[in-house]
Amino acid sequence: MFTTESQLATDAWKTVLKQIMEFGDELEDENEEFTKELLNVVVKVNDPINSQPPEGYFTIKKFKRCENHFLDPESRLNGTDYGNRIRSHFGFKIGRDVYSIRTDQIESVLVRLKRNSTTRRAVITIFDPSIDHYKDNVPSLVMIDIIIRKNRIYLTAVCRSVDYYGSWIQNFFALRGLLKYLSNHLKVKMGPITIHSVSAHVYKRNYKDVLNIKS
Repeated sequence: MFTTESQLATDAWKTVLKQIMEFGDELEDENEEFTKELLNVVVKVNDPINSQPPEGYFTIKKFKRCENHFLDPESRLNGTDYGNRIRSHFGFKIGRDVYSIRTDQIESVLVRLKRNSTTRRAVITIFDPSIDHYKDNVPSLVMIDIIIRKNRIYLTAVCRSVDYYGSWIQNFFALRGLLKYLSNHLKVKMGPITIHSVSAHVYKRNYKDVLNIKS
């Protein structure tokens, strides 16, 4: 396990990329692509508000779309419809693909936290075993947990797998957009974002790109 704590997201990202390149094990994955991989990488970003993406990583339009991704059920990020999974995918089924009620997990979390600010049950689920165990393309981010302590809102996310060079930054700012939304509605300060990546990896095609990142 590798853990790191940083004030800003980009600093944490660079630290983990360096660790993957130095200590990662080379692995050929299910798509026959070679990667360097570290298992169980945990990153805590203490100041998500002032975190900025690496220079040149986003256009302004793409950045705004990324921050809104988990809030918009029509949005897609890295080929995955996280907004739909979070806001309208799950619910009470009355048939194989027919729902009587669809669950907006963001609103459900807000209701729980407004009712009891110390709850440990404000959880958002993304992985759907009824379909994802039978698909090749499944969500990388599988769970988000929200907790309030001392008038600060903490977000913890679990990724089963993440392309650290190509996707981690996008995931972080999508999570920050969600945390900002919850913070505004609950009128509590934004706390840190913690992301646990079970498989944190870099694709071989990006090795040179990673080595060229300025520290």
